[in-house]
Amino acid sequence: MAATVPPQQPQPTSTAQKLALVNEQTWLTMGNLAEMMTDYDKAINCYESALRHNPYSVAALSQIASLCRGREQFGRAVDFFKRILDIQESNGETWAALGHCYLMMDNLQEAYQAYQQALYHLSNPKDPKLWYGIGILYDRYGSLEHAEEAFSAVMKMDGKFEKANEIYFRLGIIYKQQQKFDLSLQYESAKNAYEHVLSENPDHAKVLQQLGWLYHQQNTSFCNQSLAIQYLTRSLKADSNDAQSWYLLGRCYMAEQNYNKAYEAYQQAVYRDARNPTFWCSIGVLYYQINQYRDALDAYSRAIRLNPYISEVWYDLGTLYESCNNQIQDALDAYQRAAELDPSNPHIKQRLELLRKSQSVQSTQGAGSAPVPQDVSNPSQYQNGPGAQPLNGPSSYGQSAPSGPPSSMSAYHTAASNSQSRVDDRAPIPQLPIVRLMRLIIARIS
Repeated sequence: MAATVPPQQPQPTSTAQKLALVNEQTWLTMGNLAEMMTDYDKAINCYESALRHNPYSVAALSQIASLCRGREQFGRAVDFFKRILDIQESNGETWAALGHCYLMMDNLQEAYQAYQQALYHLSNPKDPKLWYGIGILYDRYGSLEHAEEAFSAVMKMDGKFEKANEIYFRLGIIYKQQQKFDLSLQYESAKNAYEHVLSENPDHAKVLQQLGWLYHQQNTSFCNQSLAIQYLTRSLKADSNDAQSWYLLGRCYMAEQNYNKAYEAYQQAVYRDARNPTFWCSIGVLYYQINQYRDALDAYSRAIRLNPYISEVWYDLGTLYESCNNQIQDALDAYQRAAELDPSNPHIKQRLELLRKSQSVQSTQGAGSAPVPQDVSNPSQYQNGPGAQPLNGPSSYGQSAPSGPPSSMSAYHTAASNSQSRVDDRAPIPQLPIVRLMRLIIARIS
């Protein structure tokens, strides 16, 4: 960014210049007093008056930008931070603040570039707030390894960082999403992170929800449905309007074959979010288990109308067709659709091949009994609303993460409603030195 004016203004010489300087300082002082009295509108007016006497007053620009940022007027804050950088291009603190504003506006490419400039210009880049922002940035990109490094760096810089609990919460999410290491180790790391948060805030609804879902997982050494139900019940006491917690509670009751309790929990979930296809898929599984096949078909149909790209729903529809009047062709069509959506799933392939083989010899005896339906493995992948957190691994319907940050916006997302995968029309971000700088700083901290 080219400087439009000299970074340092000449000392006032004329009487008019001296008077303008006095007026500027007076308005700055009045703005500071207004801030102390929490009259922020008046403070902004004072700082704007200071700018009328000196349009290049970095102090006035900084104060207005900070006030706008604090009031979540990020677009306006960006304008003032840019004006500061026109005057002081190497102001690392301003670059960092600009990056935060872009991050809050979901303009990730601009945030990435601003944070890189901040790291380049700051005399001491070991600022936990800066690295917290970088961690959030990578987290939203879905670049989990870089996000984990940034968040870990924050805790090494300041073990009592003000947002430590949120960092541990996000680390717990990341540990469950990563596929590089043994799954049990990932879950153990996530559990430890969540328990750390609960030691500080025992009524954190989302952490209780996540921890409950962890204890539900069958492939962990600490799987315990009773504990899972306890944590989810505590989560609902903290926030009874969270549809996802009601749904996950229903899943835990299903694991215990407590169908009445599961139905009640699913009913509460649907009451709060009737357009979540995962809920209807699980309700279909419940009806199937209690032999109410017509109701199961209705539930699966609702799920497909809401989102036709969930492989588990099509697979479950296939099991239903097999169980009802031996509708093999309809079952084949459903399994084929499931295979198209999840081509690497061996269970779908196996069932499809078995049915085709039995059909080719004009007999269904070789196919055996219909398999049991499968519930959605990653339910939060399709939940609605902002702030939806993934519960069990990365979504195949979201954005992938290349070696550097992709051009996508969020690793925490809902499913596409009109297409199998969303396409981002923004240009990909190249691999920039921010990662190398990050690892160098982390190495120095360690």
